[in-house]
Amino acid sequence: MSERRAWVLNLDAEHELEAPRHYEPTRHLKSIVQRERVRLLGALVRPQDVLVTEEALRERGAELARGLAGHAWSPTPRALRLLRAAGAIPVDVPTLEVLREVNARPFAASVREPLQLASFDKRVVATLDEGLVQLARPAPHGWLVRRSFGAAGRGRRRIASGRPDAGELAWLVASLRRGPLVVEPWVEIVREHTRSGWITREGAVSISAPCFQAVDEHGAWTRTELAELDALARDDDRRLEEAMEVVGRALAARGYFGAFGVDAYRHRALDGSGRTVLNPLSEINARYTMDWALAMGERAVATASSGTRPTSPAARRAPSRTPCAAPQRLPPDRP
Repeated sequence: MSERRAWVLNLDAEHELEAPRHYEPTRHLKSIVQRERVRLLGALVRPQDVLVTEEALRERGAELARGLAGHAWSPTPRALRLLRAAGAIPVDVPTLEVLREVNARPFAASVREPLQLASFDKRVVATLDEGLVQLARPAPHGWLVRRSFGAAGRGRRRIASGRPDAGELAWLVASLRRGPLVVEPWVEIVREHTRSGWITREGAVSISAPCFQAVDEHGAWTRTELAELDALARDDDRRLEEAMEVVGRALAARGYFGAFGVDAYRHRALDGSGRTVLNPLSEINARYTMDWALAMGERAVATASSGTRPTSPAARRAPSRTPCAAPQRLPPDRP
């Protein structure tokens, strides 16, 4: 049996990354985190591991996880403080500056730009005037506006093409105070894709095979399913794998290492033809994800336990009835 670990499941990490100084989650946000983290117990957090919570800390203090390797959903300053207060020793993690850069949506938009092909453009706007110009352009189903930080369907709003109403305008102004916005056409999604990966301290990238996921009407994750063999068109599989490789290397180049995931989807084309096209990169999650342990399979324990590269040998993805359990590894870029 592998060693026990201490975990902080700070599913509110994007809120802290948006405003890291003196961050304290609201009571409502704490209740959401408490409800959703249950889904990770027995998967990312194994039965023998220790879950570090404020309630458990009040009861046991530094004896809660003394001497255990400390891991976090996202290694934010607050998560690291909780681990240390529990007596855990946090594993090596990227800096806060790196976490903020690579989890901000403008970073994902820049990485996606050369991959979009027949899909749509994303625009990053830093001022209200820039945003109004973009929103005034025609869009069959309106626009989706996203704040720099957000997750589980939070930090986004659908706005009709044209002039925003008073409520929408107030939301835009308030959102721009937090950082740039990403504006993209609202599309009809027909299938959601997700893949997971791991980046070592040296920059080597391991990626899982493709999986399918489902989200609710707000964009919040509900479930992930292993992709059956040959369930993907060959071209989609190739492009999704290419996107993962590009994302992994872009993250490593910025100094990020650890778990990550990429969301993508196939959607109805905006030309009204009814055909579907692939958006190979919708979101980059530079952290653990709800389906990371499932997607990485048996490699998940090795990577998360050691904080370094998997100890078992890796090969190119081979056909399997459970393809999400067969990651591939890419070598680090060389100068």
